[in-house]
Amino acid sequence: LVPKLLNGRDWPLLEERDGLFYSRLDHLPALPVTRLERAWLKALLSDPRLRLFLSDGQLAHLEEALSGVEPLYRQEDIVYFDRFLDGDDYAGPGYRRRFQAILAALEEGTVLHITYRSPRTGLHTGEYRPLRLEYSPRDDKFRIYAVRLLDGAAQGCHVLNLGRIADLSPSEARYGGAFDVAEWRRRHRCAQPLLLRVSGERNGVERFMLEFSSYEKQSEYDEETGACTVRLWYQQDDEAEVLIRLLGFGPVVRVLGPEPFAALMRARVARQAALLDNGKS
Repeated sequence: LVPKLLNGRDWPLLEERDGLFYSRLDHLPALPVTRLERAWLKALLSDPRLRLFLSDGQLAHLEEALSGVEPLYRQEDIVYFDRFLDGDDYAGPGYRRRFQAILAALEEGTVLHITYRSPRTGLHTGEYRPLRLEYSPRDDKFRIYAVRLLDGAAQGCHVLNLGRIADLSPSEARYGGAFDVAEWRRRHRCAQPLLLRVSGERNGVERFMLEFSSYEKQSEYDEETGACTVRLWYQQDDEAEVLIRLLGFGPVVRVLGPEPFAALMRARVARQAALLDNGKS
């Protein structure tokens, strides 16, 4: 995207000086909300995940401002493929309250007393300092990366699914230490990065970079072919999700290695082809 932001033709919003990017805008433009934007906002209001981030007052204001607006689409119009059906119950009792308490803790750097239902060890409680909130499209679940504290000392980083948090409350514990979540994730990532070739057809490179914007990667762009060679690192627990996302690109993305992952891709494609053949017979 960066070349298009700099070249003065597509979206000339930035200029480069001494290796840094600066905005070309002197004043933020004040634009009216179009009918299309209002319809899009009305559609977003029906997404239960959006309501997790807004207060009751904000929701009431938006609903009043958009009353009488026909939504651009409805949630039932969207069909999700390769997604687990046991996603978080966003409308469940207490889920939004717990979600917003975690958001506040992330913003304020405070500690929470969390009661967690682990599938392996059962119900347990502890003091946690939330560090990062993440959403998994494959699982349709939110999770947090949090440091567990014991007597004020960090006991390592834990990944907690919000749907398994039974209860939480403010804690008197304090933690002023530094914990690098990105470094912790690097230590727990795959042993070898994926080696991918992304073709430029159907805006493949741009779509790929947006889809995997949160992943660590290195890319080399070939101006003659319009293709991009990418090394992509991912968390080992996210392997199935990465596989599903890559399959969604079809022939635009080719997996060059490592071989075990390429074998998983071939097996998944063969299984889908067999299902299609059975459906035709």
